[in-house]
Amino acid sequence: MRFEHGMTHHVAHPPYSYTLVKKHGQHNYPGGISSAMELLTIPGHGGTHVDAPAHISKDGRLFGGAHADDHQTWTDGIDAGSVEELPPLVGPGFLVDGTELFGREMTHEDGFGAEELDRWFAERPAPGPGSIVLFRTGLMQYWTDPERYLGTGVGVPGVKQSGAQWLTDRGVRAVGADTASFEHKPEWTVPALDVHVHLLVEHGVPIMESVQLETLARDEVYDGFHFVAAALRIKGGTGSPIRPLAFVHT
Repeated sequence: MRFEHGMTHHVAHPPYSYTLVKKHGQHNYPGGISSAMELLTIPGHGGTHVDAPAHISKDGRLFGGAHADDHQTWTDGIDAGSVEELPPLVGPGFLVDGTELFGREMTHEDGFGAEELDRWFAERPAPGPGSIVLFRTGLMQYWTDPERYLGTGVGVPGVKQSGAQWLTDRGVRAVGADTASFEHKPEWTVPALDVHVHLLVEHGVPIMESVQLETLARDEVYDGFHFVAAALRIKGGTGSPIRPLAFVHT
């Protein structure tokens, strides 16, 4: 999504801010030339971004078994499973369109479990090792309405625990969704984050969130595309903004 002042952001993360610190005419060069430049404050988990394994721990342990207390500092972040270590997310892409799957607009009561994934891929090519699987709930249509997009006071559709297991059983490279919180939250309570734990802590599978999937869904591009995204090299970062690209073969 486009980074802009006042943009929607998850309540657990700080907002994005932009300041044009040098306007044209303030920093001048000979011959009537001037330059402009800005200062950005970008949260690692703002807008379209990827969660690195270091984002989540379970009982103090990170992916691979390292104890978080031994690997984190205020200035250098987390040096085990950081986003800097994350290679480019490149591979065959697959889109699961919730509106098409459920035959209606998804609600907070709906989730992508193993049963739903079996049904979706029964008549379509299925993901295998190295695949990148994306989930469209339709909530991106409400990006400019933060309460509705975030499911404030209600909950959000997403991937269930059985769906996460289904994905890791097939050796997926990465996963993503159009929501700000990848997993299914059927009600507005403090989430257990079991899906994040399964993917990030137990299997090291990166999670992309707030991914714009409306164009792929509109064109019914559910598979057969090549997915590419890369994180910024943020030392010790737990997440990073990304620019996902889908290359469709025509």
